[in-house]
Amino acid sequence: MNISKKVLKGTENKKKSKKAISPKVWIVTSIILAVVLIAAILFDSLYEKTLITINGDKYRLNDLRYYFYTVESRYDAIDQIYGGQYWDMAYNESGTVTTRSVAMEEVINTIIGNEILYREAIAKGYALTSEESDTISDDVISFLYEGNVPEEVIDKNGFTGDYLTEIFTKLQLAKRCKEDVIEGLPVDDEAIKAEYKYEDYRQYDIEYLYISTQTTDDEGNKVSVDETAKKAAYDKISAKYQEALTAEDWSQLIPEDEKELTYKKDDFIARDAATTDEYGLSADLKAMIITMDNDDVSDIFEDEKGYYLVRMINNNSSESYDSTIENAIKTAEEEAFTAEFQENILPKYDYDIKERNLRNLRMGSITLAD
Repeated sequence: MNISKKVLKGTENKKKSKKAISPKVWIVTSIILAVVLIAAILFDSLYEKTLITINGDKYRLNDLRYYFYTVESRYDAIDQIYGGQYWDMAYNESGTVTTRSVAMEEVINTIIGNEILYREAIAKGYALTSEESDTISDDVISFLYEGNVPEEVIDKNGFTGDYLTEIFTKLQLAKRCKEDVIEGLPVDDEAIKAEYKYEDYRQYDIEYLYISTQTTDDEGNKVSVDETAKKAAYDKISAKYQEALTAEDWSQLIPEDEKELTYKKDDFIARDAATTDEYGLSADLKAMIITMDNDDVSDIFEDEKGYYLVRMINNNSSESYDSTIENAIKTAEEEAFTAEFQENILPKYDYDIKERNLRNLRMGSITLAD
C-alpha cells in the first residue's frame, strides 16, 4: 500500500512537472500548416493533370484544347436549338449515358486517332507541302482574326498562332496518312456502285409557283377553303402563267409584298415518285412532273393542298445517284480503315486514358466562353 502511494505520488509529481507548450510554438506550427495547405491547394489548382499518355508522352488539357473546342462548339450549337437541354439528354434508353459523356468519348477517340496517325506520318517521313503550309497559315489567320471564333474563347484557351499551327499541321499530316492507308485497302468501288440502280436515283429538279387552298380550323386541322377563296387563289396563280412562259428567273415573278403566292425549288428521285411528302410534293403532282421535258411549263395543277405552276429544270439529274455512290464508298472506306487501325496500327502504341482526371472535366464548359 505504501508502495502504491509512493508510485501515485511520484506519478503526480511527474504530471505536475510537465510544462505547457508556448503559445508562440502553436502560432508557428499553425502558420506552417496553413502554408503547407495553401501550397497544396495552389499546386493542385495550377498543376495540369495528365489526361492521356501515348508511348510515355503526356498530354494535358492545354495540349488538347483545340480538340475539346471543336467538339464542344459543335454540340453546343445543337444545345442552343434545344434551349440548353441537349448536353444532359439521355443518349440511351436506360438514361445512364448522356450527350455530355458521348461528347467526351468522341473527343478522346479523336485525340488518340489523330495523334497516333500523326506519329505514323512522321515515322513514314511525311512533311507539309508548300500548298498545305499556305493553307494552314490562312486557317490560323481565319481562326484568330476573322471573327469565326469568339475572342472570349481565344483568350480563355490561350489559342496562339504557334499552337494552332502545330495542331493544324498534325491534323493535316494525320489526314494524309489516313488517306494513304485507305488507298491501300481492298475497297471495290465498282462493286459498291453495282449495288445501286441509276433508274432508282434519277433526280427531277423543278421550280414552281404555289398557292395554298387550305386553312386551319379551330382544332388545328388543315381544311379546304370555300369555293370563293379557291377561285381567288386560282385566278391569282393563273395571272402569272403567260409571264412564266418566257421568264428566265421565276423567283422574280413574285412581288416582295406577296403573302399567298410563293416560289420554290425542289427535287425528288424516281423511287420516291409514288409517295407523298408530308410537307412537300404529292404523289399525283410527281406523276405529272415525271412526264415533263426540260424547260417545259405545266398547266395549272391542283391537288388537295393547292395550285401549282411547274417548270422542269432537269429531268435526268445524276446528283442523288452520284452522292449516294460517294457516301456508300466513303462508308465502306471508313469501315475498312477502322478495322485496319484497330488491328494493325493502334496495337503498336502504348496509350493510357486517365479516366479519373477526365472525370474532373465537364463537357460544355471546358473551352467555351462563360
